[in-house]
Amino acid sequence: MFKKFFSKTSGYQHPFIDKWIASFMRSRDTSNFTGKEKIFFYKELVYMLRGGVSLMEAMNIIMKNSENFAVKSVAKEIAYYLNKGKELSYAISRLPEYFDEGDAAIIKTGEATGNLPVVVQALADEYAYLSEITQKYIGAMIYPVSLIVIGLAAVIYLFAFVLPGIFDTVASQASEIPPITAILMGISDFFVHYRTHILIFGGLGIMLLGVYFSTESGKRKGYTALMKLPIVGQMTKSYYLIKWARYMRLMISAGMDYVETFRLLRNILKIPLYQSMIEEVLADITLGKGLYEPLSKHRNIIPSNVTVLIKVGEETANLEHSMTNIIELYQEELDNSIKNFSKAIEPAILIVVGGMVMLIALGVFGLIFQVMDSAGI
Repeated sequence: MFKKFFSKTSGYQHPFIDKWIASFMRSRDTSNFTGKEKIFFYKELVYMLRGGVSLMEAMNIIMKNSENFAVKSVAKEIAYYLNKGKELSYAISRLPEYFDEGDAAIIKTGEATGNLPVVVQALADEYAYLSEITQKYIGAMIYPVSLIVIGLAAVIYLFAFVLPGIFDTVASQASEIPPITAILMGISDFFVHYRTHILIFGGLGIMLLGVYFSTESGKRKGYTALMKLPIVGQMTKSYYLIKWARYMRLMISAGMDYVETFRLLRNILKIPLYQSMIEEVLADITLGKGLYEPLSKHRNIIPSNVTVLIKVGEETANLEHSMTNIIELYQEELDNSIKNFSKAIEPAILIVVGGMVMLIALGVFGLIFQVMDSAGI
């Protein structure tokens, strides 16, 4: 029976199943237009525009040849608006699920100046670079967090499931319990008797913290606390400073004025500390003031040497060059912070884990030696 069924299906006798699977995979892929797909889309578009291909033709080529359903879907929707006589910036602004407001505004300046390929290439380069430093930052944070989580899980398992059996077997034969062993037994008994409560309240605590840190107040306090940590704080400051500076340089180089630049930055950068800074800058520049004064009030995220470089850039009418200097300076600092963090975290975690292992070993072997003394061995 099964042989007959599979022989039929192998001859595509059930096309409905194939269509359903293909439709399911296509829907998942289409909804997953991430930064990687956006970079690929922009780079492919630049390549064709520089080769003299029209926008409409470029979208048709992407639709026909791309193996990624997400990219196909984006190209199809953009082609729809282009067919109606709309510009690329308008089409992108109508696709907020794929592109942010900054993409549309920057592309619009490229259309106005006739430098669309240059602007799209700049967007692709920025997204590629920001993706790279994001991966570096996340990679640097994942390793120690993973070690800490695994270490805590191992210690909890040891106290809840391994040590109780050892203590129950050996402690009854000892005439006296060593102080370290008594402490370990108390911790072990706590985990044994209250492990259900620990799991329930621990889970609730994590959920409540997740909800709190999703609020504006929680995000602000979380970012503030993170930036005060040694090494990690400096790494985080450099990461967000580079991200802000690169977006700002891209928008200024595209021909945007300060007001338009900071309005877009407000919508793109969802970091609470930067949001308040951007609001103050917007309030001042709409009154005709410069950038230096409002930025200098936020030394916790914008260092004094950065504000000085920005002031020089404003006075010399070459802010784009100043932003490039800031990016180069803090890119080197971020790379050094990541290296130092990787070097410092491993021995620190090893010392903590080694100390815990030593205490457990002293407690267990101290009890064993006490039993041996009691037995006259």
